[in-house]
Amino acid sequence: MDEILKELFEACRNGDLVKVKNLITPENINAQDLLGRKSTPLHFSSGFGRKDVVEYLLSQNANVHMKDDGGLIPLHNAASFGHAEVVQLLLNHHSDVNALDSWNYSPLAEAASKGKVDVCLILIQHGADPNLKNSDGKCALDLADSSTRPVLTGEYRKDELLEAARSGNEEKLLSLLTSTNVNCHASDGRKSTPLHLAAGYNRLAICKILLEHGADVLCKDKGGL
Repeated sequence: MDEILKELFEACRNGDLVKVKNLITPENINAQDLLGRKSTPLHFSSGFGRKDVVEYLLSQNANVHMKDDGGLIPLHNAASFGHAEVVQLLLNHHSDVNALDSWNYSPLAEAASKGKVDVCLILIQHGADPNLKNSDGKCALDLADSSTRPVLTGEYRKDELLEAARSGNEEKLLSLLTSTNVNCHASDGRKSTPLHLAAGYNRLAICKILLEHGADVLCKDKGGL
């Protein structure tokens, strides 16, 4: 491996954006570290959470789908180490949220097993499938620790979500809403869902958002309504 590539990979690891800009070319932007895991500049910068470098590489058309020798794409790296902003950037550039590595681990499985709550939330909001099984037959929920399990079961900050639906707080609702909690039930009272509360308090915009995200109009509360 030539010295320029060594410097480039090191700059991506360290977040040295000036050096990356000086060294990157269309020919080496997707170069792989043949002495290591066959990581690309985007793998290195994503795994180390170097957001500015990731942003620049993406602007120069770095390939978000490149796999290292373990089958990981850069999204796996960012998810595994809990770099939520980098995860969001990669997803914005159409990284495959359900990509599987050589052991059939998805980015969500990586994040769930390592307690990366914010990353799990973002991945599920972008369509990550919590039921994908790895080579051992385990899904993200099986691998989740005590901090990430509530995100996968729909219990994470559920009371805040329900309050946002009741009060009409769209920003808060959207920040918490996922496919796993859109039909969650309150733990007390009438066991209302977000849609029950939004409809009951005439929050039309909230109702629209919930329906667009898969809210079940047939869900019943404690009283059968």
